[in-house]
Amino acid sequence: MIKNLFGIILFTITANVNAESLSFPSFLIEIPDSWEQSIENGPDENSVSVIDLRDRNGVGILKMRSYDAPSAVSEDRLRNLTNLEPSTPLAWEHWGDYAGYQYNYTENSVFYRQWWIANERTILFITYQCDPESRDIETEVVDKIVHSITVNAAQTR
Repeated sequence: MIKNLFGIILFTITANVNAESLSFPSFLIEIPDSWEQSIENGPDENSVSVIDLRDRNGVGILKMRSYDAPSAVSEDRLRNLTNLEPSTPLAWEHWGDYAGYQYNYTENSVFYRQWWIANERTILFITYQCDPESRDIETEVVDKIVHSITVNAAQTR
């Protein structure tokens, strides 16, 4: 029992040491050290246009875009932003401090996982894309990255 507990603690410490925290005006995100980021800044100092994340030796790319809405975003409003047919079933899920919808599909020989998630006024549009044959290779780490998203408490609105 003690050995198992020690192993879990060591694994948790190692996992946290091997992550980098990225801070943006509305949110924070943890990415593994092996992942690179490219950030295209928005029109002013408080906005981000596009964040590209990818593993140096990986198979796909994770793209994020943030938007601050004028008021809190409801489930219905966020569902409308998905542009999916109303008959397409989507479950409301929690991802870190954010909640929203996630949908997978393949189009033009590219596999896509998309998230539309929000916390209060901040909406994050996230897309992971790769070859359809490689779709499961980075699932676990991509899920961990998306689940790591937290509200930037230093941000004042």
